[in-house]
Amino acid sequence: MARFVVVLPLVALTEGDDFAAARWPLHVTLVEPFPTSLGAEEVAAVLGSVDGIGREARALHARGGEPAMFGRRHDVPVTLVVDGGELAALRGRTIAALQHAGVELHPRPDYRPHVTRKDHGRVRPGDRIVLGTVALVDLRPPEGAHHRRVVAAWPLGT
Repeated sequence: MARFVVVLPLVALTEGDDFAAARWPLHVTLVEPFPTSLGAEEVAAVLGSVDGIGREARALHARGGEPAMFGRRHDVPVTLVVDGGELAALRGRTIAALQHAGVELHPRPDYRPHVTRKDHGRVRPGDRIVLGTVALVDLRPPEGAHHRRVVAAWPLGT
């Protein structure tokens, strides 16, 4: 069974990009990781039909909010992301489209958009953020468990 995640990277990602699991580019997760029997092309087709991704899509503008600690042990440093509600609306439309296509999702009811602090970068409170790409990332690519591959990406207009 395939396993994917939908993200809004802070840098442009394109189809075919890959990276080590430990070196994720900074991003906001739009839809949490999910297993599916659908193939990458089928999931990409669903995402490409979502208003705000595939058709006349616009970049999302946000800013860094307060720092927080996430994870089971509250030991993962993040910066919350603050916007005008566009992230939640896009998330809702994307989840609805995937569920309509038969993907079983378990979205977090307490979803709080954030960017995880990494050794290679972070978002600080007050930083302006432009989310100009939606990317579908394969969490189980042929390269193995320590790799991630972008299987589809949609640049968002300004």
